[in-house]
Amino acid sequence: MCLSKKSKKLPFVSVVIVNFNGQDYLKQCLDTLLNTSYASFEVVIVDNASTDQSLTEIQSFVSDPRVKVVKNQQNAGHAKGCNIGAQVATGEYLVFLDSDIEFEEKNWLSELVKVVENDNTIGIAQAKIVLAQNKQKLEYLCLNVDALGSWSATYGFDQNMFETNFELMAASSGCCIVRKHVFDQIGGFDADYFIYDDDTDLSFRARLLGYRVMFVSSSVVVHRGGVLRGVSGRLLFHSSKNRFYTLLKNYELRNLWWRFSLLSFFTLMVSATFFVTQKHEEAKASLRGVINPLVDLPKIWKKRLKIQRKRRVQDSELVEAGFVRNDFQGTLDDLKLKLKHMH
Repeated sequence: MCLSKKSKKLPFVSVVIVNFNGQDYLKQCLDTLLNTSYASFEVVIVDNASTDQSLTEIQSFVSDPRVKVVKNQQNAGHAKGCNIGAQVATGEYLVFLDSDIEFEEKNWLSELVKVVENDNTIGIAQAKIVLAQNKQKLEYLCLNVDALGSWSATYGFDQNMFETNFELMAASSGCCIVRKHVFDQIGGFDADYFIYDDDTDLSFRARLLGYRVMFVSSSVVVHRGGVLRGVSGRLLFHSSKNRFYTLLKNYELRNLWWRFSLLSFFTLMVSATFFVTQKHEEAKASLRGVINPLVDLPKIWKKRLKIQRKRRVQDSELVEAGFVRNDFQGTLDDLKLKLKHMH
């Protein structure tokens, strides 16, 4: 690893893994993680009250001085779990990692650290995440978000198309590195998200403060779990709710109202479609995803005021850079992708 002259000593990195019933993946994740070539790191496992044998499966790793385990008494969700891990962490950098990630290349962490160490404008950087089923295929990259908050759909693209480092709108918390002081400055993950899109919001807030978000092509990791999930009430509720949260907190007022109106209309149409097709649980979940942010509006607005007071980057700058779109292309592409891969 080649660091800049200003930093001859390897910066200490804290790898935070939030686990909930991940017994099928966590052991392999740790097994490959602890063999990384980077020498200065710790692993903080935050267990969200798993009911499977996750913790039993990893008992052999607990004696490793690099490994810490935090046991939550209840499922606090991914976002709050990451924050709890960050509080325990002692690193100059935080790496957030899904428990179903594994590593075939030992230099993945040194490549992430090298990129952020050599450019102070980078607040967050993401690894290249490839699919276990076909390691030539890429998982999602958030090149940009559209008017409804959807990521551009890069799932299944040939990973060789992305051989250089470049800026993203947002980094996936599947495997990303964050400067600890940046994480603290933006207030960490928003625990009210619970799960889904909390990483979009984290990167959005970092960007509003002027930090860059990078894709690091030389840091390659493998995702064993499935990203293309089946539709469930839980997914629909949290993903709908959290898109509203992200809009309400982060956009300027002139861009907030029309996006909010369009997202409300779209989500209500989705709910109505589920109702007509007799999928009542999904219909109710989508509807709750609209109602919940309205009920929580006073709390969301307090967060918004703090974010908007500190922002250094305008919406127009993000639009001009191509990170925020005013169309629905991401949503259309994502719907096509899910129809193609789900039966």
